[in-house]
Amino acid sequence: MEKAALLIMHYQADVFSILAETIPTDLLHRTNALIAEWRSSGNPTIFANFAIDYGSGHENNMLINNIKKTGFFRDPAPASGLDIVDSDWRYACRRANVFHDTSLHCDLQDHGINTLVMAGVASSGVLFSTVGWASDADYKLYIVRDCCFDPDLAAHDALFRTSFATRAVIL
Repeated sequence: MEKAALLIMHYQADVFSILAETIPTDLLHRTNALIAEWRSSGNPTIFANFAIDYGSGHENNMLINNIKKTGFFRDPAPASGLDIVDSDWRYACRRANVFHDTSLHCDLQDHGINTLVMAGVASSGVLFSTVGWASDADYKLYIVRDCCFDPDLAAHDALFRTSFATRAVIL
């Protein structure tokens, strides 16, 4: 029997601030509607947000080093208006892949969860990194395209047409 969780990634204040000029105005509304519908299933809702440890990181990691220059992502605070409740699972992630150096995989295994329904910002960042890892870890994956965004629309479309389509069911 499949046990599933909804995984919402990088729906956080810094991301929405940085992308304020490009992010669809109804993205948060669509995602909150998904969350509300999902909660009726009784399955876990998980929020994973970037929280870089500014005191660590490897010199070879270009993404983390470039982000450190901006001063963003010190705090994994959720985007204003995101429907989060106390019973939701929350993770502060030091890398784009939300499984890296977190207990998420172990927590999912402990609850017998083998299926993930995913949404995230940005498609070329957290979604790309996490989908690849989760696919290799043998999770059954679904991606809710209407609740994903990337400021590079060509990259977003290409990922859904290629990489994501070979690893997940696109909803």
